[in-house]
This record gives sequence, structure tokens and C-alpha cells, in this order.
Amino acid sequence: MSDVTIEIEGDSDAAVALALLRMIAVAEGKEEVGDRGWYLETYAACLAVVRDADVMDLDDEEEDEEEEGEEGDEAEPAKA
Repeated sequence: MSDVTIEIEGDSDAAVALALLRMIAVAEGKEEVGDRGWYLETYAACLAVVRDADVMDLDDEEEDEEEEGEEGDEAEPAKA
């Protein structure tokens, strides 16, 4: 990782999450080419991490939806 210097202005969760977002953007080369969705999604994940919340990866969400679809495809047992 390159030498990234980020100054955090303030000590709020939002300020720390923004600094983390900047570090990630630089590390992934997105600081100039990232799209709006990437920034919003990544900032939300950064904020959740700063607040010590569980962060769900979007890949996990897609897998959950697939599993739900598979469960719904099963035949329902006949009612007596």
C-alpha cells in the first residue's frame, strides 16, 4: 500500500468513516474513477465498521436470495 496521509477533521463516527473511505479509494484506485454507487456503498460499510456493526457483503446478500429461492422451489408437504 502506498504512503497515504489522511487527516481526520473531528472525532465523529462520520469523520472517521470518511477518512477510511478515502484510504480505501486510494488503495483501490477509485479516487478519480469510482462511481456514486461505489462511494455510497463503501461509505456505508465504513460507517458500520466504525460503529462496530456487522457489515454484510453484497455477495452474501445475493447468496441469501438464491438460497431463499431454492427453499421456495421445494414441494410443500401435503396437508392431511
